[in-house]
Amino acid sequence: MNRLTGQLLISDSGSSATNVRYLSGFTAPDPFLYLKTAAADYLVVSIMEKERAVRQSNPGTQVFTPAELGLKGKQSGRWKDQIIKLMEIARIRRIQVSSGFPAGLYLDLQKKGVNISVTRKAVCPERAVKSRDEIVKIRKSQQAAVAAMKGAAALIQASSIDGKRRLSYKRQPLTSETVRRHIDKILIEHDCIGTDTIVAGGNQATDPHERGEGQLYAGEAIIIDIFPQSRKTGYWGDITRTFCRGKAPAELKKLYLAVKAAQAEALKAVRAGVCGDEIHALCCRVFEERNFPTTEQNGVHTGFIHGTGHGVGLDIHEQPRIGRSGAQLEAGQVVTIEPGLYYPGKGGVRIEDTVVVTETGFRYLASCPKKFELL
Repeated sequence: MNRLTGQLLISDSGSSATNVRYLSGFTAPDPFLYLKTAAADYLVVSIMEKERAVRQSNPGTQVFTPAELGLKGKQSGRWKDQIIKLMEIARIRRIQVSSGFPAGLYLDLQKKGVNISVTRKAVCPERAVKSRDEIVKIRKSQQAAVAAMKGAAALIQASSIDGKRRLSYKRQPLTSETVRRHIDKILIEHDCIGTDTIVAGGNQATDPHERGEGQLYAGEAIIIDIFPQSRKTGYWGDITRTFCRGKAPAELKKLYLAVKAAQAEALKAVRAGVCGDEIHALCCRVFEERNFPTTEQNGVHTGFIHGTGHGVGLDIHEQPRIGRSGAQLEAGQVVTIEPGLYYPGKGGVRIEDTVVVTETGFRYLASCPKKFELL
């Protein structure tokens, strides 16, 4: 970026909001402007966020309110007017925006004569490799995830089984909702938020993103996927375990052992310099050797129907992707390894850990038992 060009971001949603947080150090409930130039960084926030933005943003960041930009009335609330004024203050002639920038605002700025262009480059490619401080933050979220997983496992193991295989706890039906509430309580104790936690039993477990609802049963797979976000730092953790209360049917146990073996093979391959595609291929090979094919019948996809992993940081899903992306692992990346198998009528199994990539292998952020049958 030359001195006459700035990179403009709006902290409105998704990766745009987390990129702004990563670059500026500041976050707020309502959207605000961030401008990066060769000379300085700039924020435009509401008057009620001004003091906090000055206090929390990275050193040297210049913080303005719309009024301090010289805007009054309706102009003070319009993005296009804020951007034009900010460009004048920053003394730049051009701005670059990402492909997710609002199309209507892009056209409004063009009509105003602003030299604006869309860049296809990643806004923060450096986010893929985590600093020591970031790894510490992710570890705390992962420790919360492990604590919640252990609590969920203990609750399921303590449940009673009636003549119809229904699980109950303290004479109340044990449901996906009951277990999820228990998980949420533990996460809150660790100052984390559980978002869309998965507790899916039986045939619900054959859909990887089914949150799960209703009665849980013995002798069936129960997938629990916990991905908490720290309320303080914004960083995430991610872990999945699959449980069966009581003795598992033989075919379901074979399914579990295949996924466990695939994850073990994948983890052995993790190290800097390895292509994620190779790790994914290892999982596929294990499943093929154990006669668990990935197929499609009548529009239903079964088997290993997702990638092997993804990066974790300020977003729960970020770079790198471990699948068919061609991404090469680097030391300092934090990734999940989560193979799974899904067969309606038989069951679903997924095992996931979040690890740090090193030059020679990996290390767990937090360890958690991999116990399937809760007897």
